[in-house]
Amino acid sequence: MSHSWERPGQTDQPVPLRQNQEQRLQYEQWVRLYAPELFRFAYRLSGQKHVAEDLLQETFVEAWRSIGTQKYADKARAWLFQILRYRYTHFLRDNRHHHKTGALPQQFGHPSDMSLHPLQQMAERDALQAALETLSDAVRQTFLMVFAEGLTCRETAAELGIPLGTVLSRVDAARRAMRERLQEPQKQGGNAL
Repeated sequence: MSHSWERPGQTDQPVPLRQNQEQRLQYEQWVRLYAPELFRFAYRLSGQKHVAEDLLQETFVEAWRSIGTQKYADKARAWLFQILRYRYTHFLRDNRHHHKTGALPQQFGHPSDMSLHPLQQMAERDALQAALETLSDAVRQTFLMVFAEGLTCRETAAELGIPLGTVLSRVDAARRAMRERLQEPQKQGGNAL
């Protein structure tokens, strides 16, 4: 049986139970190193915890199936993000409606947030997610690739197959929209941030 999120020609072949020991250890290291970062990226893209969890799981299943094709350990992070973006694109195609989001789960918060009061942390994460949701999918993905994934604008352009100028324009538009959205509570006399 073929699923709509699978690549053309991909089948429901079982994942081999015995990969070589080196590949298994490498895979386990990737899960430990990159799962929290991939989850945060998936959550920021989708705005939904359960979707982010599904995307993360699908990313690592695909990585395990394709581990033999990944020859360079230093490229693993970019490769995993590429798989995640591919899965998210298929999620968007298959689920054209938009869902309401929730707060980013505490266990996936950023370590630098630990000095903040827990309620302030929640408010800031919620405000950030709400601001991200005002962006179009293309602008949000581009913005997150640069600021959450850490790619340069040139690398982002290459990954997305779009001109550098388009990336720069999207990043600028995202910054302006995010700044405006995040400053709204302050303009209205609130103290969300």
